[in-house]
Amino acid sequence: MIRWSGDVVSWTKRISALSRSGRAAEAVALFARMDATPNALTLASVLPACAALRSLGAGRAVHGFWLRRGGVPGANLIVDNAVLDVYAKCGALLSARRLFDEMPTRDVRSWTSMVWGLARRSSSPRDSVRLFRAMLSDPDGDGGAAPNEATVVSVLHATACTGSLPCGEALHSYALKRGLAAEQVVGNALVNAYAKCRDAQMAFRAFGELPEKDMVSWGTVTMAMAVNGRCREALLLLSLMLRRGVRPDAAVFLALLSACRHAGLANQAMEILDGMRRVYGIAPGKEHYTCALDACGRAGRLDKFEEIVRHMTVECDDHQVLGVYCASVSEWRARGVAGVGGEQLWERFVDGEVDAGGGMYAFMSRSLADAGRWEDACAVRERMTARKIEKTAACTWI
Repeated sequence: MIRWSGDVVSWTKRISALSRSGRAAEAVALFARMDATPNALTLASVLPACAALRSLGAGRAVHGFWLRRGGVPGANLIVDNAVLDVYAKCGALLSARRLFDEMPTRDVRSWTSMVWGLARRSSSPRDSVRLFRAMLSDPDGDGGAAPNEATVVSVLHATACTGSLPCGEALHSYALKRGLAAEQVVGNALVNAYAKCRDAQMAFRAFGELPEKDMVSWGTVTMAMAVNGRCREALLLLSLMLRRGVRPDAAVFLALLSACRHAGLANQAMEILDGMRRVYGIAPGKEHYTCALDACGRAGRLDKFEEIVRHMTVECDDHQVLGVYCASVSEWRARGVAGVGGEQLWERFVDGEVDAGGGMYAFMSRSLADAGRWEDACAVRERMTARKIEKTAACTWI
């Protein structure tokens, strides 16, 4: 391999170019081969690559080098922000918060990185909202630390996780006041937040306020209707899309199938599954098949269930398919485990290719016994004993 040599400016230009063009691994590798002493700009160029790779080790190494060179918090805001971004994206929130608290000066990027990191940690969304409130009360809030689109989107994600409708409404009001609600990324986040807060009407209103709607907008509002039990509205959104000349993608079809699943509309789910494949040329994925299977299971349409299993073009998780079968207990016991797809799954289950918990084993054994297949029912119990699997007895405190 030919070794490239140059001064720190040349190295920094190359590292920055690789990092900005999405070639993060090459940028980090080039940084490791430097034969010149990196400066602050070099570190600020390689740290985003570490964040993109979610490489906490590389980020800590670069931060350690900066500290050994006398780079205390506040020495260079650009480097501080880059280190903070690495820690936040890699989930090292204790290190991120320590650096954030030690920074004498913070700009909007500093606040946004910290809000973003807290919002995406399942145990910290409320901390993200509290930090956003602190940002609004910051003395520099009218200047360089005023929240931007990325900040608002991050705290809206946290609001969606907490399901706090008053908080979502307050953020919507703030976005309108600041003129940010018309931004597509903010509008999409508002639709998602209202959906998670169980307010389908406000989700649709936020969608309607968007001056331009992309596929994320259509997919988000359709899923908002689906998760809130508005199946009819979700299907009407598809008609509206087609009238406006918008071609639905796989995410929109997944939202529609989710709506059918919640409503138990087996026929509509089958039509959507067939249409996305035959009319739009979109190959259904595991999630699409799972939603369609669940819709048929909830509707008690095992004939449709077996048809989907027979024509699957992707390999689905057998344990997941078994779980969907169990959603229709009465039909299972009436027909046993027999049928197209069920027989193949049963053979793989007995052979040990599909594993499950004690409840699933007990259910399979009971279903086979109800169908008169006593030998197979005993085989399931023997498999449970051999694998030392026990079914936890159900109980209630009522």
